[in-house]
Amino acid sequence: MLDILRKLPRPFPPHIRAKLEAYKCVIKGKKNTICCPTNPVNYNQFITNGNSAEDDVMLPDVSNHKNVKFLPKNCGHLDTVDKIVNGNKTGLFEFPWMALLSYQTDRGPSFLCGGTIINENYILTAAHCVTNIKPKLIGVRVGEHDIRTNTDCEEFEGEEVCAPPVQDLSIEKVIFHKQYDIVTHANDIALVRVSPINLSLENSRPVCLPLDKARNFNFTNKNVVVTGWGHTEKGVPSPELLKVEVPIVSFEECRNKFEKIVQLTKKQICAGGKSKSDSCSGDSGGPLHVFSLLFGEPRFVQQGIVSFGPKDCGNVPFPGVYTRVAYYMDWILDNLKP
Repeated sequence: MLDILRKLPRPFPPHIRAKLEAYKCVIKGKKNTICCPTNPVNYNQFITNGNSAEDDVMLPDVSNHKNVKFLPKNCGHLDTVDKIVNGNKTGLFEFPWMALLSYQTDRGPSFLCGGTIINENYILTAAHCVTNIKPKLIGVRVGEHDIRTNTDCEEFEGEEVCAPPVQDLSIEKVIFHKQYDIVTHANDIALVRVSPINLSLENSRPVCLPLDKARNFNFTNKNVVVTGWGHTEKGVPSPELLKVEVPIVSFEECRNKFEKIVQLTKKQICAGGKSKSDSCSGDSGGPLHVFSLLFGEPRFVQQGIVSFGPKDCGNVPFPGVYTRVAYYMDWILDNLKP
């Protein structure tokens, strides 16, 4: 590894930076540790920006990380009462971890990106939602369902059920990955520290992140759920939180589709690309969920963050690309503070 570092061209190209990042790991009591792979590192393979890229990336094991205690175990709440609306509409309390990022635009405050509650102080989102952007990020809203109404309500068994008021939060700090690349979309992940969230409310609860057995989730031939207020097939943002179930696209297939546009790595997940069914602009920073067992119970686990995709989403045979959260669990935990 040291020999390779001496030979590498400077400054490091994005694909080499991504490979170097992949070897970082957390060992208690030591900083900036590099964990070497089982097999010797070949210089020619290392510098190739081709099919071998990221094939030996290791998922960080954060089970003993000092900050894992900041992630609530009461997460990924499943709505126990069947209030789920048919189609792509969501139930009032179905995805209570959803957040909206508010920006100051020429038309006034607007919600342009999404995110998720991961604990009472932090929102997980995409780096492109918080850096290199023109409109200023001014706040975060949680507990929202339909942005047209002051109080969100729905009919259930002949009775009206209403959600608690939304929580509009001030921003204390924005943290984005230092190796985020605006061109390749590599490391498209960020945290927003906000004023404390009341997690006792039914419409404001944390999502689970990939810990324990959920860390090595097998995506082969799986469908996943993406949620957001992004553009619908009519081309306008939805005022109501929507969900869409999309199939995972294999890494090899996805890499081949994007090879003339951008070099993907295994720190990304591809999903969708089927007609009329995809995440769209405005969903950026929002979650890709899988349903899995965590801490012995069935929960929703956020495995991806909406990163980028085709402009004409849902109408062209290109999948959406998502930052794979499991590869960044050490980065997330390293940046959490009490």
